[in-house]
Amino acid sequence: MARKVRVFIENAPQHVILKSIDNITLFKEEQDYMVFLEILKELSLNHDMDIHSYILMPRYFEFLATPKHADALSKYMQSLGRKYVGYFNKKYNRTGTLWEGRYKASLIEDKNYLFEVMKYIEQQVHVDYAYSSVGKNLFGKADSIVTQNELYKKLGYTDEKRLEQYSQFFYSGVNNAKKEFITSSLEKQLVTGSVDFIKNLQQLVGMTLISKERGRPKKEDEEKRKKMYKNLVVLDKEQHKDLKISPIENLFFAKQSAFIPVLANEVALVGAAFPVVFTSGENTSLVSLVSLGGESLAINADGKWITSYVPSYLRKYPFSLASTKENPNQKVILIDAESSLFSKSKGKQLFKKDGEKSETLAHAINFLTLHENQAVVTSNVAKVITDSGILEEREISVGEGDEKKVLVNGFKVVDRDKLNALSDDILADWVRKGIISLIDAHLKSLDNIQALFNIAHQRQS
Repeated sequence: MARKVRVFIENAPQHVILKSIDNITLFKEEQDYMVFLEILKELSLNHDMDIHSYILMPRYFEFLATPKHADALSKYMQSLGRKYVGYFNKKYNRTGTLWEGRYKASLIEDKNYLFEVMKYIEQQVHVDYAYSSVGKNLFGKADSIVTQNELYKKLGYTDEKRLEQYSQFFYSGVNNAKKEFITSSLEKQLVTGSVDFIKNLQQLVGMTLISKERGRPKKEDEEKRKKMYKNLVVLDKEQHKDLKISPIENLFFAKQSAFIPVLANEVALVGAAFPVVFTSGENTSLVSLVSLGGESLAINADGKWITSYVPSYLRKYPFSLASTKENPNQKVILIDAESSLFSKSKGKQLFKKDGEKSETLAHAINFLTLHENQAVVTSNVAKVITDSGILEEREISVGEGDEKKVLVNGFKVVDRDKLNALSDDILADWVRKGIISLIDAHLKSLDNIQALFNIAHQRQS
């Protein structure tokens, strides 16, 4: 495949990302982060490029910078990649590259998108995160890697005024359309800017620099992005004979999920930290509410679940079970074909050389079976509660009247008055079956709706 032609304009910032190959963890210890930062400091002095914003994540490095000449960025990235790979391979006794391929870059229209991209980069983590530029740009902490852009300097006549102005922008609401555009432009290595800016640039360089898909993503693409399982396929011992799987190290695959399915025997455990509610529509199920309309609040910047108990639905990923059309009682194993946990070069084999399932796959199937059995129990309990008529639609919103904004809807909760109005015989039966205990845990968990607001506030402060 031909390399993407990179566009350079003097004094125009570039949004850049460099990802690890096969989802390798780039920074296994704090020392790794520190070595990488030292390399950045060294290169910032030796190359003609100013870094305005950056973030080090376990599997990628992303930054916003202004190269001072056409080949400054490529030379910088070559030096960076070579130096860190040398350090990493020596320390961990490995060979080969760490990088997925060449870095991706998007030229930025600074007038309209400089601060949008800075915010995009720095809001990926909590403001206390040590391995990013947020401390410098938001709080004025010392950071020799960062050189502030001229537009940042024009935010005020003093450091305090500039920090105040950037802080107001940083904590302002998220423009999802712009966020999607920035993501798409970087992934496709197109220009991030206004339509007029891009059209003028196209005339200047004689190239197509705008995607025909620019703007709001297609509905099906947006829905796919929010789903945990992106592309479920039947596991086949011939087609997938060489497939390997790595252990789950983070839960980024569930970062866009607002609801996480919960089993009946997990309600008290999950509900201790997050609201557990019933889904609306047909086939009511139990789910944990972990979002207020944006990304999951239950997953932190490192991709970890923020409490000790992780729902089994997440732990069974990237596997699943489904019934065949011919025989509903016959189950087939599914895998998410787009999961980064699968690889042909890294991890444990799913199948032995003779085609039989490996110990790793056997363990996964056993866990799936146990989960499926509990899912049937959960479905039956949810149906009993639904059929009793004690559930009521609810939503989470802020403001009133014309200012009202619905954050989350599409779920139900038990109405206490309707529960208490049930006959003694039904209540006694539910006590014996453990349904009342489940309902008690569900109702108690609703107190954690406020906890979601608290978490959201902490991540923005």
